[in-house]
Amino acid sequence: MEQVELSARPPADAVRYFESKGYKVGFDWRDVWQQEHARAFTVAKATRLDILQDIRQEVDKALREGTTLATFKENLTPVLQAKGWWGRQSATDPLTGEVRDVQLGSPRRLDIIYDTNLRTAHAAGRWKRIERNAARRPYLRYVIVDDDRTRDEHYAWRSILLPWDHPFWDTHYPPNGFRCRCIVRQLSVRDMKRLGLEVSSEAEVKAFLEDTKIYRNRRTGQTQRLPKGISPGFAYNVGRAHMRALTPPPKTGPLPTPAVINAPANVDMPAPRPLPPRLEFPEGTSDEEKLSSFLTAFGATRERPVVFVDKIGEPVVISADLFTQADGTLKIGKRNRAFDIARLAFTIMQPDEIWWYWEEHKATGRWLLRRRYLLRGTEEGETRGFVSVFDVGPDGWSGVTAHPLDKMENINRSRRGVLAYRRSQ
Repeated sequence: MEQVELSARPPADAVRYFESKGYKVGFDWRDVWQQEHARAFTVAKATRLDILQDIRQEVDKALREGTTLATFKENLTPVLQAKGWWGRQSATDPLTGEVRDVQLGSPRRLDIIYDTNLRTAHAAGRWKRIERNAARRPYLRYVIVDDDRTRDEHYAWRSILLPWDHPFWDTHYPPNGFRCRCIVRQLSVRDMKRLGLEVSSEAEVKAFLEDTKIYRNRRTGQTQRLPKGISPGFAYNVGRAHMRALTPPPKTGPLPTPAVINAPANVDMPAPRPLPPRLEFPEGTSDEEKLSSFLTAFGATRERPVVFVDKIGEPVVISADLFTQADGTLKIGKRNRAFDIARLAFTIMQPDEIWWYWEEHKATGRWLLRRRYLLRGTEEGETRGFVSVFDVGPDGWSGVTAHPLDKMENINRSRRGVLAYRRSQ
C-alpha cells in the first residue's frame, strides 16, 4: 500500500500549511487540543519561546528540504542540550502548581515531533488538493500500510470509500494517532470502475462512527466521544481545521490569539484618529535625553527596562533596543523618530492593529516570529502612519525598531501576517 515518504520533498501545500502556524506554549500535550494544532506549533513542556523556535526551524527545514529523521536529530540534539532542554528534570506544572519529574528532550521525543509534524503537514496539504480536485475526483479511499504495526481498527477501515465531503472524514481523516501511517487516496468514478470498487454502505460507516468511547481531557475539562481506533487529540480533520483557522475574522473589536500566516490584509484599518502632539526638543538636546522621554512614558529607564502588557494581554519588553543600532549607537535621529517619540509610544500603548508574522532573518537565515504594532492618525489634514516591531526571544517579546511610515503604501505593506488585534471604531 502507498504511504507518505517523510524525507521526500513535500508538495507546496504542505509547506504553506506549516508556514501558516503560529506558536502556543503548553506544559502537557493535552493543553493544546485537536484543531488548535492547525493554528499553532507547540511542543509539550517547551515553555521557553526560543526552544520552540529552535525546534520549529528544524521541522521547517525537514519539511522543505526533505531532511531525514537522523539528520533532524543530529542537528537539533546539541542545540537543545546546550540550552538545558534535555533529559528528565523537575518542572512546575502551571496548571496545578505541582513540581513534577518530566521528560524534556530525548531521542524518542524528537522521533515523535518529527513524525507528527511532518505527517500532519502532508495531510493538510493533501486535503487542500482534495478540495481543489473534488469535481473530477469526488471520492476518498482509506489506505493503510498492511503490516504488523497497523492498528486493528485502522485495518478495518481499509475498505472505506466515501465522497470527499462525507462526515466520516471529519473524524477519520488520517493521521488518526501518533505514528499513524494511514493516508487517503482520491479517486474518480473512472478510477473506481477500473479498480472494481464501490462506495461503502451507510450501514457500514454508521457502525464505525457509532463504535465510540468517552474520553475526558483532564487538563481542559473537556469530555469527548471518540470513535474507537482514533487516539485522543486526533479526532479531527487537519485540512478542514486549517482552512477554518484562516477564515477572515470579524471587522471590529479585538481578535483571538492568531495562527500566523504571511498573507496580506483582508480587512480595512480603523478610521484614523487625531495624533498626539509632537515633542519639541530644545536645540542641543542629546539623543539619550530624547530616548529617555520615550522610556519614561512606560516607566522605564535605559538601565531598567520594563515589561508592558499590550492590548491582547501579551507582555513586551520596553527598552532602548527599539532605538539602538547593531553597533550600539542610537538611531533615534533617523526618520524623525525623535519628534514623533510620543506617537511611537502611543503606537504600542493604543495601536490600531497588531499583526503577527514569520520573517526570515537575512543575516542568519533563521525564521523569527515578529509582532508589528500599527497606528494611523491625522495631522493638519494629512494621514500619517507609525510602526513598532518586536521579536520573540528567550525572555519573551523585545523591541526591534520603531519609526514613522511616511507613505500610505508603506502602511499597507506592513499589514501582513495575521491580525491579532483591531481597534474598535
